[in-house]
Amino acid sequence: MGFMTNRKKTGCLLSLALVLSGCTSSAAAASTAAATQRPVPEQDSETATPEATLDPSVFTDTGSLLLLANKSHRLPEGYVPENLVAVDIPTTNSGVMMVSVANDALNEMAAAAAADGVTLKISSAYRSEEYQASLYNGYVASYGTEIADTISSRPGYSDHQTGLAADFVEGDGSLNGTNFSEEFEATASGQWLREHAHEYGFIMRYPKGKQEITGYAYEPWHFRYIGVEYATAIYETDVYESFEEYFGVTGGDYLE
Repeated sequence: MGFMTNRKKTGCLLSLALVLSGCTSSAAAASTAAATQRPVPEQDSETATPEATLDPSVFTDTGSLLLLANKSHRLPEGYVPENLVAVDIPTTNSGVMMVSVANDALNEMAAAAAADGVTLKISSAYRSEEYQASLYNGYVASYGTEIADTISSRPGYSDHQTGLAADFVEGDGSLNGTNFSEEFEATASGQWLREHAHEYGFIMRYPKGKQEITGYAYEPWHFRYIGVEYATAIYETDVYESFEEYFGVTGGDYLE
């Protein structure tokens, strides 16, 4: 992945790209995962460091909550998740959908946040491969491939295509200096999600300081549903532990 050294320039380009798309993307596809895989400990375990291994097929199985999409793993061509439903919580765009099990968890999480005085809202969840292609190609036309790869996933490589990911926003979802930026972490939604999302099965998909591992810069607004046990195990390992690190799967830049 091409990384920009001028942070202000990156921020400007990202904000402009978001105006064009309404949200940012997040990464990519499935093939056989390598390296040692670590399963979640039992609920009453005192450690968050599992010892056994996982069958790598869980990262390519389209029925698995651990279906992996990143720059090193492409989803099956034209993949569309089963059981997509309209999202129930407030959204800033029409027609937002997620896989039903993730939507159910999202509803529980939003209710818990509301009890704490926090309103959770999302701008984007499932994206089709066709939509992602249109998004990505538009960035390429505007900025070139190197910059496009820093702000958008190539079609077939987006975490959003799994139907298990969502981008959260604060307020009306506008580009107000906090949405789709690192500053989101300081908002009421950002703080609540960082502390509680794992309790409902969601992980921060692109944690701080893990760009070379995940392939994407820090996105405190992008969360991915993987189930309560795994999400809790990852969170208890480290609040900024990445999916790739925990399960020992490859990430980083595109292979070609």
